[in-house]
Amino acid sequence: MNINPLIPYPETLPVPAWILIVLEQFFFFIHILLINSILGISVVLFYKWIKTEKETDFIDLNKPLAQKIPILFAIAINMAIPALLFIQVVFGNLFYTSSILIGTFWISIIPLLILAYYAAYFHYRKFETSKFAKIALLLVVLTIFYISFIFVNNISLMELPQKWNRYFTNRSGTIIILDELTIFARYFHFLVASFAIGGLFYAIYYKFRRNLDNAVKTSKIKEGLKIFSYSTLLQIMIGIVFLLSLQKSIMLKFMGDDPIATTVFVSGITFAIISFIYGLRENVTATAVFTLATIASMVINRYNLRIFQLGDNFNLSWLMMTPQWDVFIIFVIVLIIGLTVIACLLKTAFSKSVTK
Repeated sequence: MNINPLIPYPETLPVPAWILIVLEQFFFFIHILLINSILGISVVLFYKWIKTEKETDFIDLNKPLAQKIPILFAIAINMAIPALLFIQVVFGNLFYTSSILIGTFWISIIPLLILAYYAAYFHYRKFETSKFAKIALLLVVLTIFYISFIFVNNISLMELPQKWNRYFTNRSGTIIILDELTIFARYFHFLVASFAIGGLFYAIYYKFRRNLDNAVKTSKIKEGLKIFSYSTLLQIMIGIVFLLSLQKSIMLKFMGDDPIATTVFVSGITFAIISFIYGLRENVTATAVFTLATIASMVINRYNLRIFQLGDNFNLSWLMMTPQWDVFIIFVIVLIIGLTVIACLLKTAFSKSVTK
């Protein structure tokens, strides 16, 4: 079936496409880092909570960490908005279509986000007084599991317009492409990455937490880096499965056929291996630096995969531009002011709590 007639015409851009793509990659990098941290920390805390024998000690040590979850949640949601904004501007004809095809599940994300956000606050506020705090934390974890699965399906459906003809047999907005192995590989790639980032965040938090016995601090750092290292090793294995699940012609682009994509891909693997080694050596700073480099590489890989999968169905050269530099400059100024305010709020929130 010829797919091109099903693809809407792209909208005219206010600035060159590469600027919008860079901004989308930047904000997605921040968003995915925060979401990985939230999910990872939540899983670690929930596991440790159900395994702990001395609940009082657990509460004293981990309540300040639980306070970070709703803070990070708020910032993660706000960072998702510009990321979605820029992807809608450049790939709007594709993204809006896939969002409609999966619309029933997609729209459910909004109330579930509100519920999870409230649950994160409830978990912190009732940390030591209510047994429902554990259930609230589990609710946060399960909600992120669901939302990430729907998001992966939406993005994959956007990149695979050849699947859009399923609309003619299913017009209820419930199209999930479960027959694509890449969906599950991409999804588990995200989940395991979250466990790794959560472990690293756990180690970083206790490294900078003051007024804490050195033996306890050292133990917590080792524990966090151990979670990070094992999860990173598993993440590398899942990444290989993800690569092998791709169409052969696309897979080969990451293995030499496309020099730029191959360089970024190999760099990402190299950074991941180095971060794994530093994690085993219990070097928090070096582990964090190379982990950030790994995530940056994977974000670029994600964009390259999108372009490769779209193939002849999309080309940046098709996008027309009607310059609106004055509006864009105002937008950038407001954006910088907003990011500065958020950074100050985060600094205040975290600097006060690390003393506890």
